[in-house]
Amino acid sequence: MNATPRPRIRFAAAFGFGLVHAAALGILALDFSWEGVALCLGSYYLRMFAITAGFHRYFAHRTYRMNRFWQFVMAFVGQTAAQKGVLWWAAHHRHHHRFSDQPEDIHSPVQKGFWWSHMGWILADEYEETQLEAIRDFTKFPELVWLDRNQFLAPMLYGLGLWLAFSWTGLFWGFFLSTVLLWHGTFAINSVTHVFGKRVFETRDTSRNSFILALVTMGEGWHNNHHHFQASAAQGFLWWQVDPSLYLIRLGRLLGIAKDLRPVPEKVVGLARERAVWHFSSRTFERAREAFDAAQAGWDARAEQLSARWVERRETALASASHRLSELDASRLRAAAQLERLKAEYAAALAAAAAGTRLRGQRAKALAGIRVEELRLEIEKTRRSLVDALERLVEASGMGDGLPTPA
Repeated sequence: MNATPRPRIRFAAAFGFGLVHAAALGILALDFSWEGVALCLGSYYLRMFAITAGFHRYFAHRTYRMNRFWQFVMAFVGQTAAQKGVLWWAAHHRHHHRFSDQPEDIHSPVQKGFWWSHMGWILADEYEETQLEAIRDFTKFPELVWLDRNQFLAPMLYGLGLWLAFSWTGLFWGFFLSTVLLWHGTFAINSVTHVFGKRVFETRDTSRNSFILALVTMGEGWHNNHHHFQASAAQGFLWWQVDPSLYLIRLGRLLGIAKDLRPVPEKVVGLARERAVWHFSSRTFERAREAFDAAQAGWDARAEQLSARWVERRETALASASHRLSELDASRLRAAAQLERLKAEYAAALAAAAAGTRLRGQRAKALAGIRVEELRLEIEKTRRSLVDALERLVEASGMGDGLPTPA
């Protein structure tokens, strides 16, 4: 996979983005105050919750339900974060999950670089329009469509309200500085958690978990968890994986605001618990490789035993066999040849993933890591096909096998 070209940055968007950053420096013209700090943090986490629990877990993934009034409130508060419209945000996020870290992914650090994934993509003219076909479950609500089309209304009203209530402290600390911090806190999930952190689950992308970013983003830092199982309202799967957005959603359930929270399946929780030690280990990739090799060893042994039995009777069986036996034998040969090819590719991908430990080699290393995990899935599928073909051959030849099937 090669890095894909980047679309053009829209000047007006880049200018506005830079202007808000410059305005945040206005706090330097004011006397320091703890009121300003409190306003900044309160404004940050209020809107971070609306982004994480609203834009992300509700609108993009539909992991719980709200009535029409509360979904509009959540959408409005989320849009005060100045991250474009609610439908625009959710539609593009669905696209990201569909093509995560593949060439089609619009904000992959693997494909287009760290800074593009962090903030360049959101300023690009190519992604300016809302992809309505990807969010049709919410376009049926005219108030959401109206809000999405008027993306600047909510942040303007929010900034004005803070200025009227708290004067310049409210505007510069509560709005401009808070918005800049909120932007980079949110954007870090697209960039940082696809480059740095620990991998617990073998997903087909480079998503990672980060305890620190979970604190910064109210639970979104458990990004590898989320990419492994997207349908849950929770992103922290274990008790110690802090997820403040989930806690507040559960509070909303007690108050009758949130309903039908989708849980994490017990088997996923069990797997997360089983692999929890990996999260604290620098050998996550090696552990995953060892687990894969161990799991496939039984299938390799069974394939070898079945192959030996089939060779013993092959000529005799084929001489008197039906066309079906010939087809099965051809399938066996194809699967065996494909397996050998995949093994060679897997060894090369492991070597590539082990190289490039410096930051400048992270993109190549990430691409190799994705390929390793893709090959693991292909190898497992091909091995099962080979064993299945051999089992049917042995059975059709009238021999039986009496060999145990791997778990």
